[in-house]
Amino acid sequence: MTPYSPVNTEEELPKDVLMSTSQRKTKLAFLTNMIPPYRLPLFSALADQFDLLLLHGGKEANRDSWSSFKEALPNARVARAWGWQIPTEMKVNGEVFDERFIHITPGFIWHLLRFRPDAIISSEMGFRSMVALAYGTVFRKPVWICWEGTVHSERNLHPLRKAIRKAFSLWANHWITVGQTSTEYLLRLGVKREQILESQNAGDEERFIVSVEPAWVIQPRPVVLYVGRLIELKGVKLLLDAAAILQQNGCEFSLLLVGNGREKQALEQRAKTLGLRNVHFRPAQPSEKMPSVYRSADLMVFPTLNDVWGWVANEAILSGIPVLCSKYAGCAPELFPPENIFSPENSAEFVEKLQLAISGQLRISDPARIKTAAQVNREMIQELNRVLANHSEMGVSTSAGSMPG
Repeated sequence: MTPYSPVNTEEELPKDVLMSTSQRKTKLAFLTNMIPPYRLPLFSALADQFDLLLLHGGKEANRDSWSSFKEALPNARVARAWGWQIPTEMKVNGEVFDERFIHITPGFIWHLLRFRPDAIISSEMGFRSMVALAYGTVFRKPVWICWEGTVHSERNLHPLRKAIRKAFSLWANHWITVGQTSTEYLLRLGVKREQILESQNAGDEERFIVSVEPAWVIQPRPVVLYVGRLIELKGVKLLLDAAAILQQNGCEFSLLLVGNGREKQALEQRAKTLGLRNVHFRPAQPSEKMPSVYRSADLMVFPTLNDVWGWVANEAILSGIPVLCSKYAGCAPELFPPENIFSPENSAEFVEKLQLAISGQLRISDPARIKTAAQVNREMIQELNRVLANHSEMGVSTSAGSMPG
């Protein structure tokens, strides 16, 4: 296994962290592996409503374009908990399909015991959520598990991990999902629908609505955009193959690929081998520059082979460009009509739909399908306040739950 390195505590919590609950807002702890830029509006809203402690395990090595978040969260307590990030590789047929990090962060325990939250939100079904549920069970506090996985993303789970998922479904009483496909997975796992707040991934949509100059002026038009990591999982190789077939059949267009990843050099070489023309590789851009990236293109293709949602789809829709979306993106059925969805592994279908998109026959998805950050924030705060009010009135009845037996 690839060696791993410990993650040290980034900063100490303020000394006033142990003030009594009666002297301050309700204490809320949010446990996450890292802090993605698109979640900042949610964290900011929670910090305005609650005394928020945001605990994370540190930015992962393959997220180099994610910029600092501290200035965006002036009202939150943010701490990097001590622990480890263990790099792992998902392989398919002997080839590296994806790079992931397993976060084992014992520091969460120390921070929770010191902060003594009235409620906890924890992301995913792993170590940190076990810590959160154990705390909630012992101290009789409500705990929500944020879940993003889909039936497709979880289809090849090891039997042990399936058993762990089932234990979580019996232990946790409150869930938050990012869309229909993640809700579907929980329902199949046996979670009751009334225990789930179905939300969406939402971010700062205002940045993408305003008019900005394009990052690059590229000819010939139309410009077909891909945004994301350059790894096997994202289906970029299949995009290059489909684009090469269309160019060989006389289609004229440019291809703009924005991102970093271990497959970048191999993909650049593949583009040359296929004889692709007008292909432009650009490095990953910080979040504040992304509106200009989308303004550089006429349409976006999202050919992922496995994504629990796909925030880039939101960004493209908000930027006003059509999106051709893989059926393996969790957001696909919620954000797009059937004609905008395709199977990237079906070469004939991919080529046919990409040709329609290049010829201007792909319609722009309705932005109303996307929940705004204000909607998502309001729904989550209402859910937290509802359960906390019931918890206060009924004692332990809405606590985390009992240990599965």
